Amino acid sequence: MRIFDPFEELRRMQERMARLLDEFDRMSLTAGVELDMPVDVIEEEDRIRIVADLPGFDKSDINVYIEDGDLIIRAERKEEKEDRSRNYIRRERRYGEVYRRISLPAEVDEDKIKARYNNGVLEIEIPKTSKERKVIKIE
Repeated sequence: MRIFDPFEELRRMQERMARLLDEFDRMSLTAGVELDMPVDVIEEEDRIRIVADLPGFDKSDINVYIEDGDLIIRAERKEEKEDRSRNYIRRERRYGEVYRRISLPAEVDEDKIKARYNNGVLEIEIPKTSKERKVIKIE
């Protein structure tokens, strides 16, 4: 007859959780994973400035466009062909897509948006337009 040992049960549960977390790590490193893209949106007097961190991307992998009044930033890092002859001990470089949708105020000049990418930082300048307030006469 076996005596119940709560500490032994906790140890077994820890081992099972560790194996489960290892499995999730392996799945996330081999599948395309969404990466993180921190973004600052700064309103200045005559423009809106957006600064996004995109380290490790090539300029050709980044797309910036306007859709339904929103600014879309999308970048994809493609996985290199896997070399089966290499024996990875750990593989942490991730591949996948980042995507941000930023609502813009209606008073921007979409035709004069400028974007620059330098040293992993994407900076977008969106000029504001000055719209005069339309006064409606009350009858």
